[in-house]
Amino acid sequence: MPIARSYPVQLTPKGLCDAYDSSQAFPGACRALTNLIFDRGNPELVVSRPGVGAAVTTFAGFTTPTFVSVFITIGAMVYGMVSTGRNPGFDEPFAYNLLTNLFVTISGVNSANVPASPATSGAWTPPTMAVISTKIIVTHPGFSGVGAGFFGVIDISTPATPAWSAANTATNALPGVPTSVANFNNRAWFSVANIDYFSDVLAPTTRTNATQSVTLGDTTPITAQSGLPVTTTSSGVLGALIVFKGTQIWQITGDITTNNLALNFISLTTGCIAPRSISQVPFGIVFAGLDAPYVLSFLGALSALTHQLGSQTDADLQVPFQNATVPSRMAASFAGNIYRVCVPTSISGVAQTNDYWFDIRRMRWNGPHTFAYDCAAEQGNGFILSGASQGAALFSSASAPAQNSVYNDAGTQLNVSLASSTFPKTNHMAQLQVIESTQELTSTGTPVNYNITAVDEKGNTLNSTYVMTQAVGGVWGTGTWGSGLLWSSTVNVPQVYTVPWSAPLVFQKMALSITATSSSSLSIGTFYARYQDTGYTGQG
Repeated sequence: MPIARSYPVQLTPKGLCDAYDSSQAFPGACRALTNLIFDRGNPELVVSRPGVGAAVTTFAGFTTPTFVSVFITIGAMVYGMVSTGRNPGFDEPFAYNLLTNLFVTISGVNSANVPASPATSGAWTPPTMAVISTKIIVTHPGFSGVGAGFFGVIDISTPATPAWSAANTATNALPGVPTSVANFNNRAWFSVANIDYFSDVLAPTTRTNATQSVTLGDTTPITAQSGLPVTTTSSGVLGALIVFKGTQIWQITGDITTNNLALNFISLTTGCIAPRSISQVPFGIVFAGLDAPYVLSFLGALSALTHQLGSQTDADLQVPFQNATVPSRMAASFAGNIYRVCVPTSISGVAQTNDYWFDIRRMRWNGPHTFAYDCAAEQGNGFILSGASQGAALFSSASAPAQNSVYNDAGTQLNVSLASSTFPKTNHMAQLQVIESTQELTSTGTPVNYNITAVDEKGNTLNSTYVMTQAVGGVWGTGTWGSGLLWSSTVNVPQVYTVPWSAPLVFQKMALSITATSSSSLSIGTFYARYQDTGYTGQG
């Protein structure tokens, strides 16, 4: 006798979360959206993440380059530090033009003014860089503090002929090697232990008065600094320097020249131990806290980075940050509409380094993505990345697919994997049965093979099958007259395919897994199923 009652259920992938079950998370919650990002024009689709392809540069011409420890982008120029054999065991500065794909020689480098190269793994104090006037200031754990070696200076007053030197502040020297530097009010702010020392205006290597410093709270050290515009009810938008400790956040405003230099605490319980996780985004500063990613708004409000900013609900993604194995090795940046952060972590007891993207239009996460890095910077709508696992190399990473996108990372073909949280949780207290289901999939130009697996809440496979999409049209510019190929755009239009399960799916809760090879043709949309109550609560 057929079971009369049936109910529709859908899964439209909406974002990444920690939850195994979607019922208390959000509809469309996924445990993995590996190498999948949100389609810009279709809110129901996820598409392949564009790969980084071949390196922009592998530092040809340098003597045995091994590791890029820090860099920043200024327009089309990348300035940074790389370990080489020029002075074995030491870093040297570099300047690379992304438009000409050529290095610009930096003069003044010698064995006495370069920092020792840092380790490529384990906890570290990451180098930092900041631009003040015509100088780029470099803090680096490899500076010894002996003689002039407290921090590095790249003079870019003549961009075609930059010059390097090592220095300490003139007139009033810093008492120790700084761990970070930031630009605030056109001054260089150097953190040494729990004190921020600041230079003269537009003169980052001079500190005229011994009083040019601010002591922040207790003796715990400053870990990072970042500028932030602050909105006030009385004075409009003001500039502020946000200073982080391990469990504290402080705000510096004003200046000594205007007699309004002020220090206020934002939090004495939340801080940041991942200096490179800090990025400015359109609604504030995002950073990794001890238990979750946080956002500090322009109003000075601190809250978890959630789908609804300012709410006190749990962040969708917390576990990777809570289980971070080396927080100081996290790296993040913001470009386009993406805040991305690479996290060395442990998930379900497995050590891994994962790249997570937070889309500020959808206010949801996707990932984990499979290209690891420990330094990142904005470049237009994309990113420049480097990582110890790739040696001395810079990679360009787009935030969205384009016509010329490639789908490999340093030559390794990308594969995508969607793994949903379990669904549905019903109030029927019965095993469920699915016979009919459909899946929205697309392909443009070439067929794509999607492997589809249904699992129960214990991870046991219920059934596996595949769907091969039809070759629909072609990509602009690839057809020739008379070839019989139908013209189409590069935009994927989803089609509904029947999922050919070989047997009914019987479960209380199920999760869906879809895997495929990455390409411009791929996108995944809504899964639909019609389930029925079986009339019994469990299987023997």
